Amino acid sequence: MPASTSNRPPCFFYGSLMEPKVLNAVTRPGPDAKHFAVRATVKGYTRYTYHNQPFPGMIASQNPEEIVEGLLVFGHSDLELHRLDQFEGPEYPRTTLQITVHDRVPAQFTMDMTHDYETETTLDAYAYVFTGPLEHLDLTRPWDYEAFKREHLSNWMTIDDTFKSMMERTGN
Repeated sequence: MPASTSNRPPCFFYGSLMEPKVLNAVTRPGPDAKHFAVRATVKGYTRYTYHNQPFPGMIASQNPEEIVEGLLVFGHSDLELHRLDQFEGPEYPRTTLQITVHDRVPAQFTMDMTHDYETETTLDAYAYVFTGPLEHLDLTRPWDYEAFKREHLSNWMTIDDTFKSMMERTGN
């Protein structure tokens, strides 16, 4: 793996970017990209559907034990991270959170590249936490990944103006 991707935290995705088609459309990884993804969770957060959109916003929960399930992806390049930052926009700044992995991560993808991360290891990872006005989220509708895939994915990626404008920000 190129040295440029080994010393940075992985990215935790909890919404539409858990879907490989969406993630790859945004990051456009090169032919030499080596990513590794595992199931993961973050504690003390919750996610709601963004009003009139198929994607969520993750915010701190009033319940410190609440868990958001997602996907932790290792190996993004600087350019891919830049594209993710552009896609997420100003309401979703990249921050660092404590994330727990639920599958083993081989040493070649870990920060020190010498030790595996075992199941239930907690580590620092980048996450795009919603910081926009709360009225932009529908706090009565927790976001559902399976419903997103079933009801919105194909149309959202091909005809939705919001997805198109997000992709334009990344230069796609």
